[in-house]
Amino acid sequence: MANRIVHPGHLVPEPGFQARRDRAGLWTGTQSYHCPERDLARLLPRQGSPHPKLGFLTVDEVSFEIVQDGICRISAVYAGASFGGGAGGEPEDEYFLEVSTSEEPIPTHFRYDALSGKDRLEAVELATNPPRSEDGKKVLEPNTADWDALKLELYEDTKKGFETYREPRVTWTKRWISKSKPTGLNDIGNIDTPQGDVPQAAAGRNWLNIGLRSRIRGKVYENEVSWELSGRGGWLARYYE
Repeated sequence: MANRIVHPGHLVPEPGFQARRDRAGLWTGTQSYHCPERDLARLLPRQGSPHPKLGFLTVDEVSFEIVQDGICRISAVYAGASFGGGAGGEPEDEYFLEVSTSEEPIPTHFRYDALSGKDRLEAVELATNPPRSEDGKKVLEPNTADWDALKLELYEDTKKGFETYREPRVTWTKRWISKSKPTGLNDIGNIDTPQGDVPQAAAGRNWLNIGLRSRIRGKVYENEVSWELSGRGGWLARYYE
């Protein structure tokens, strides 16, 4: 028979605490404790309370289980950052580059920039909604004899069912740790200059601030702000000033 645990009646840290620091300077680690079940509500570590030995780490998450004979094991996840040096140095900004593709309407492809909006609209409209005879039973072919070659190409491709193409989508993200909530909310949705060693863009492309995310980790803030690269010619300033 297993020996009954005699508990001293307070929160007892278990050995083996380990913590890790990520590239942005956020430290995380899990400390296990045990305590009497009857004292759980009183002894459960509170959100934001400091680690018993590393004060810059504070409680981020906590869970518990009843293990045996009225004894609870508590798992407290600590998070924090060491500002002002020590414990791995100052937090450092971290950057991410993500390149993917998105679907865009064929008429917006830069290949058709030389066509007027009217020509593009007409080519797509006639390809998708062709004229019909008076009784509506017969599809009529539009007269395309005097059409520009690009307009005819757009018409033929749309008629074949090509409606979209894949456009490169590039986002640049900065992640950082701070003592206080991030600022810059008024920059979201505006043409902006990204921070960091941002990749160089060509063909008149520029960047749009597309959003900010901030999460409390213990008593520090884990933040991310992202920018999206435009297509050729840049974001229209009249919409994103």
